[in-house]
Amino acid sequence: MKLCLGMRLAGEPAMFDAEDLAFAAQLGVPGVKICGSDLISHERGNVLHAEDLERIVRQLDEFGITLAVVLLPQGRGTQYWNARLGRPEREQEVEDVCETIRVCGSFGVPVVEWTWSVPDVWGSTRARARGGAATRHFDYHAVEKVGPVEPDEAMDADTMWERLLWFTERIVPAAEAAGVRLALHPHDPPTPWLRGEARIIGTIEGLKRLFEEIPSPVNGLNFCQGTIAEMGTDVIAAIRWFGERDRINHVHFRDVKGAVPVFDESFIDDGDTDMLAAMRAYRDVGYRYWMMPDHTPRITGDTPYGHRGRAYALGYMRALMEAVAREAEA
Repeated sequence: MKLCLGMRLAGEPAMFDAEDLAFAAQLGVPGVKICGSDLISHERGNVLHAEDLERIVRQLDEFGITLAVVLLPQGRGTQYWNARLGRPEREQEVEDVCETIRVCGSFGVPVVEWTWSVPDVWGSTRARARGGAATRHFDYHAVEKVGPVEPDEAMDADTMWERLLWFTERIVPAAEAAGVRLALHPHDPPTPWLRGEARIIGTIEGLKRLFEEIPSPVNGLNFCQGTIAEMGTDVIAAIRWFGERDRINHVHFRDVKGAVPVFDESFIDDGDTDMLAAMRAYRDVGYRYWMMPDHTPRITGDTPYGHRGRAYALGYMRALMEAVAREAEA
């Protein structure tokens, strides 16, 4: 298990903020995740370019940090938007994604994360966590009747499965050839429907089906613990099921209070999941990839990036990692 932090790129050409990299290095974080949307645009060919990744890797090298994960672009109109809607443009889009995966592999990036949704993470409001820290609240009752933005964005489960499997079957060979592991993020929030979309990978059964249909070793999961907890399932049992089959390729180590239909994101030590038991489960299944805090409540006086909240979560994670490692040695 290795600590990781998600970081944004900015400027022209896109680079990290050097203070953010110093922050990561000072906290002993060996890897970072970047968002492909910071580098990939239709204006520049809709692919990740080697010169961009080379520049970023050089900057990371100065701080002794590895590029651990690349997240493919999310959101409306981005790299593989039409594939999600089954449009003819998906033929070119899947080639663009395969080229991006090849570029990642050529620089030794071990994991490419991706998502599959039209509404994506939608429908949340603000709430208060412990001590008044700002956090995310979700109430399915408030949004379950809201329709899609456009009529053709509504889709039933069969349609979603056809499109998802079509796409996955085509990117998996590129990942295999590039030596890259794919990490699909479950639907968050994991509701039955959202804005007319069947949330087929918002359940443990749906995720299992994807890996059974396409059993390649590279076809795996971003095990977002918060999202799995939102499903109302046994998080520790899920870690063991997917981990024992080597289907966990990345981890968002966070927690929530409650589950669909109503939940709130929480501090890492203040949710419903036994986080020590979770870390033990990762150890027991031999998990060896990257693990990051993902969302953290906004602490008083924090920066827009959330340095204080992230530092708190990272320290908690490191302590759990050391604790379970020493248990294993005893």
